[in-house]
Amino acid sequence: MIPLIRIIALSFMCLIFALSCASQGSSETQNKAKEEITVTPGTYRAVVSEANIPDDVRGFHVTSEINFGFEADQTFIYQVSAMGRGINDVGQWEIRGDSLYIFGLQKGPNTTFKITKVSEDKYEIKGPNHFILTRQEEMSPIRE
Repeated sequence: MIPLIRIIALSFMCLIFALSCASQGSSETQNKAKEEITVTPGTYRAVVSEANIPDDVRGFHVTSEINFGFEADQTFIYQVSAMGRGINDVGQWEIRGDSLYIFGLQKGPNTTFKITKVSEDKYEIKGPNHFILTRQEEMSPIRE
């Protein structure tokens, strides 16, 4: 009878230990999820990830030059040039949690992307399209 009680008590203690470890791990995950991603204002070159691009439009995406502008006043500037045509659009941007919201564009629709910080000046955004954003160095005019 006593060995059975010891086995039950030992099993109960193992269960409590496992549950406390699991809850500690999930709270660490929640804290990381709560960390707000910030984007340094500036111009970012956007490269379309080729992972899910159909072959018939891959050349178009590879030759496209795309820039996203994130201004300090939350103004968003979209510029794309491809095959001799250019499109520019202006709207607003905001980051909430792990999502980048682009809204109020003059020509395009409101869009939401999941944003992940890859490095100090590089981000990955996934939504209707999948982009890798790399911050461009600001160039100052040449003085003579």
